[in-house]
Amino acid sequence: MQIQAETLVEIELPPPPNDYDVLFGVPVPPIDRLKLFSAEQFEDVICEWVNGFLKTEYDLVYRIGAAGDKGRDVIAEIKQDNLVIQWDNYQCKHYDHQLYPSDIWLEMGKLCHYTFINAYSIPRKYTFVSPQGVGAAFAELIGNPEMLKEQLINQWNDKCKNKITKTEVIELSGEFLDYVKNFDFSIVTFCPPQDFLEQYSATPFFKYRFGGGLTKPRPRPEKPEQEIQLNEVKYVKKLFEAYSEQLNQTILDSSTLSTHDISLFSHFNRQREYFYKAESLRRFARDELPHDEPFEKLQDEVYDGIIDIVEAIHPNGYICVLETIKLVNNLQLTSNILIKYLLLGDRGGICHQLANKDRISWVKS
Repeated sequence: MQIQAETLVEIELPPPPNDYDVLFGVPVPPIDRLKLFSAEQFEDVICEWVNGFLKTEYDLVYRIGAAGDKGRDVIAEIKQDNLVIQWDNYQCKHYDHQLYPSDIWLEMGKLCHYTFINAYSIPRKYTFVSPQGVGAAFAELIGNPEMLKEQLINQWNDKCKNKITKTEVIELSGEFLDYVKNFDFSIVTFCPPQDFLEQYSATPFFKYRFGGGLTKPRPRPEKPEQEIQLNEVKYVKKLFEAYSEQLNQTILDSSTLSTHDISLFSHFNRQREYFYKAESLRRFARDELPHDEPFEKLQDEVYDGIIDIVEAIHPNGYICVLETIKLVNNLQLTSNILIKYLLLGDRGGICHQLANKDRISWVKS
């Protein structure tokens, strides 16, 4: 009798983890990380989304998100002559499930009650946002304002009557019932989490919440204008003081410098180019990141690296400039997200930014 050989099935192993995964774990997709936020963090994220992506629509965006908010989480206002003429409400629902109709009856009750008593005006738009998205029944309800109204009236006694306030029973009768029957529930909508994340990713806040680094390339730095600009006055004046010590003659402007020493004039033009490069890096950081902190930290790190040489004794201020720029170009800068975006000349430009802020001077007073 022949014994049939066993068929061996080769098990396919998963690819080996890369170094990043070993150190930090497999990255969590934004749609999943969103679900890990606390309710308060989620409200902050929604406020950042509205303020960052939709900021051109509004004059003021702020979060209430506390007891007594009367059913309002993130408020976005449109103003005219400093008066609010329209506003939108973004209602945050950080639950462990997709939104169901039962999740919103109390919010709809608050909307009707507080606008009826003129605690606030009817918003132009009332948008639900949830990290879990919405269920089919919820989406169908929001898409049919008359059905939403009818079901709210049916659910009132159970879901709203004794829950809108802690001190008052809100009966759905008389003028208030007529108000609810005539309320335009087409203002109620929702934003799917995928759409929200796509829009949120275009804001500077996204990188702080979800990582991923700076995705846009740094733009080409501008060239200096021929005329000294207002934002250059301080550091330029300090350079002229340094050149004055080197030449032992007062230098007040670039034309005078060019007639006395062409090499110093060339040096001056290079310093202006450095300053403009550093300013372009500052603008890039401001546009890509929601706070000035990374660039300010970079300036602080440069300051800490050069201050001893700046304050040392030199033959004159010009030598102080040369020694400082030489040092800063070899300075080991660490742990700043902007380091990999540095261009040749940025470091010298940051020195002149520090001079512009009166943190350093080349000439000893």
